[in-house]
Amino acid sequence: MVAVDSALAPSGDVHEKTVFAGPIVLLALLGAALLAAGTLLFEMKNNFAWSDAAENVSRFSLLVFVAAMVVEPLSRIFPTKVTEALARERGSLVLAFVIVSVVSLACDLAPSQLDGEKLGLQAFAYAMLTAGILLVTLFSAHPATKKILGGPVWRTMQRIATTYFWLVFTVTALDHIAGPNVTDRWWGISLLLLITAVLVRFTGTLLYKLRPTPASEKAA
Repeated sequence: MVAVDSALAPSGDVHEKTVFAGPIVLLALLGAALLAAGTLLFEMKNNFAWSDAAENVSRFSLLVFVAAMVVEPLSRIFPTKVTEALARERGSLVLAFVIVSVVSLACDLAPSQLDGEKLGLQAFAYAMLTAGILLVTLFSAHPATKKILGGPVWRTMQRIATTYFWLVFTVTALDHIAGPNVTDRWWGISLLLLITAVLVRFTGTLLYKLRPTPASEKAA
């Protein structure tokens, strides 16, 4: 599970200053809102409209999650100006993931709030746990967290958040794939993306550990 966490190597090898944080987060929010609204519009008479909206937004959040996982290791595997620029936006992608996940969670909870449907204990526990982990993810994405709490606590927060969501996405995909009537290819694709993300992170970490140590670091 080491290859899943977000603290595989110090991020000092890539400049942490983001450039497009605002546009990335705004586009993610707009995309999630359009997905939810579009699903609700086309399934207006469907009793599962909110559930389907949450599912569609969740799929979008998986794509953002995978992107956040691989941008830094890709900059180590293919060190170019483009990949390094993308790696600097990792924090922006994490924030975008949080925003999209909040929209998905809101769609899940909407029937109980708007239509008076009873929310099961298991669903309530999942919603509260996910909301808590999203909060951890949000704090871990802010540069000030590392300065205030220290590197070890910051890395632990990132490990917890990334591992939790990777497991949630993976277990969900496996549960659907193992079902008797699998007609949606998305679950196989999502599982492939999640596994590929881990392999990319593992490769990036390996290259980071094998790289020559700079003279300045040796002197220190």
